[in-house]
Amino acid sequence: MDELVLNIGKKIQHYRKKNEITLKKLADMIHATPSLISQIERGKANPSLSTLKSIADVFEIPIGLLFEYDSKNPASPIIKKGTHKKIITEGNVRYSLLTPGAQDMEVIIIEFPPGSSSGERMYEHEGLECGYLLKGELSIEIEDNNYVIQPGDSISFESYKRHRMTNQGEVTAIALWANVVPWIFINEKF
Repeated sequence: MDELVLNIGKKIQHYRKKNEITLKKLADMIHATPSLISQIERGKANPSLSTLKSIADVFEIPIGLLFEYDSKNPASPIIKKGTHKKIITEGNVRYSLLTPGAQDMEVIIIEFPPGSSSGERMYEHEGLECGYLLKGELSIEIEDNNYVIQPGDSISFESYKRHRMTNQGEVTAIALWANVVPWIFINEKF
């Protein structure tokens, strides 16, 4: 397999059982169905980033603790093609880490297939983010505003403002994204 797909289902199940929360209760808390939670836990469904954020909030943990990866600093500063840590969420949205081992920021490439988004709900987290669109078109909702960026456009905003990203175009949108205060690929061990 060329890419590393991170299975978060077992982590969610671990935290759910550790906190003595039933499938139904967790589903109710995040406004989802027990069936969806069960499918995620069994690796049969990829949740959106906003769903993962809601689940992490219930467990009062950083979202990054739901992902499995080696948190050791890499032996080389080079990450070879096909070996980047990846997260694939609902809609086949792909997040690829470009800065493993960094403590103060994470730089990622995000690929949004046509019609995909970061989730149905807007979310917020700590930090500041900056994105640069390489290909396609991306709609970014921040609070009550909607911004559409084209290739070569960049955007930055405080991450505590509720936000969501959507590709309403006909081609895969590819963005280079930086989060000052890592929250997707945090360097913590399970």
